[in-house]
Amino acid sequence: MKQLLLLITVLCSYFISAQSVIEITYLDVHPTQIGKFVELHKKVTDMSQSDERTIKGQWVYRHWYGSGASIAIYDQYDSAEDAVKDDFAGAFQKNYEKLSDEAKKEMDEAFTQWWAFFDGHWDEMRFIDYENFFVSKEDVDWDIPFVFVVGNYNTSGSIGEMATAYLDWQTRPMVKDGLQLGGGASVHYKGAGSDLQLFGGFNNMTDFAKAITTPQENPNVEARKKFWSSVSGSHEDQIYVHVGHLENGSFNLAGKDN
Repeated sequence: MKQLLLLITVLCSYFISAQSVIEITYLDVHPTQIGKFVELHKKVTDMSQSDERTIKGQWVYRHWYGSGASIAIYDQYDSAEDAVKDDFAGAFQKNYEKLSDEAKKEMDEAFTQWWAFFDGHWDEMRFIDYENFFVSKEDVDWDIPFVFVVGNYNTSGSIGEMATAYLDWQTRPMVKDGLQLGGGASVHYKGAGSDLQLFGGFNNMTDFAKAITTPQENPNVEARKKFWSSVSGSHEDQIYVHVGHLENGSFNLAGKDN
């Protein structure tokens, strides 16, 4: 137990100098119902906003390719304590009580339908250090249905060194010279998840396809070797599309006209 606690302490000190905590919720929504879920999610999310909440951001993605969940919700907090303290239910109830009787009936129906989509969901909490383990182009407009690519890996070595190797091999060059908008890595903290989650954003599917099929002019061979030598077991990749995010106290659907 002492060794486990020491490992967690080392990982946190190495990986989280500019710490954020991501609580990821995975939903198994039928593809034909994703549009309905997003519509309901906006209603419920908007009703649950208040200055008293500790949530700092939320990004919602729908599945496009791979074997993962059909919906992934990424909630962002400054710390694990804030994630625990966040009072979604209290904020929702406070705003709900201000509604008219007719509006309450409509919200009751919306909430019941929305909550039904969470049947069988699973979640995890991850740490991310945006200062050292995230890079992006300048002035990126993220309010688009960008392609969100995720890779989940376990490691036999140092998580921080493995993440650094991947960013040096793939992410930094592709952001600097290629078509990738940004990307980074997060480390697992609790729940059912991989040691390391690597992610990247691309303007659209065409840019993503070009980015992964265009050979690098000067590939970082050492970083590539270091990354793959750290991988333990099999890994999985998923492709998602951004459908909406929290912005100025409400859920903003992806795209300028939404």
